[in-house]
Amino acid sequence: MQELISQLRQLIEQEASAFGLFYIGHEMTEEGAIALLVDSEEVLNMKVLIDFTRHISTLIDEGNFGEEPFTFEISSPGADQPLTDLRQFNKHVGRDFQIQTAEESFQGELLRREGDTLHFLAQFPDKGRKVRTEPRLLPYSTILNATIVLKFK
Repeated sequence: MQELISQLRQLIEQEASAFGLFYIGHEMTEEGAIALLVDSEEVLNMKVLIDFTRHISTLIDEGNFGEEPFTFEISSPGADQPLTDLRQFNKHVGRDFQIQTAEESFQGELLRREGDTLHFLAQFPDKGRKVRTEPRLLPYSTILNATIVLKFK
């Protein structure tokens, strides 16, 4: 199975950029399918995912991926999943994140990305119910976990 996943990953990484996508990772679904996760620097369009899935399916049918049948799906990580690639942050400027580094944990708004540095307006509890805000410039490499704070209206 690991060899198959390695082949699929290589195929996804090779073909994804033509669709404006990049490989994030994989997981096994409860049904036993291989879920190949991709994302983009822009808001991900469902049509792009469908077209990319068809393209990959054709290449798998034409390629040598072993004799054992397998099921795969291509999808994006869920909105509640941590961001695992610096390129994912671009489309989330203006959103709130829960950030964890080795030194601190905070919630804050992503203001912008400059190269490998992310600019946040961090929020910290202050006296009473007040909130104190402070700018935080974090090199991406220092972030242990970054999850979007989902807000429901």
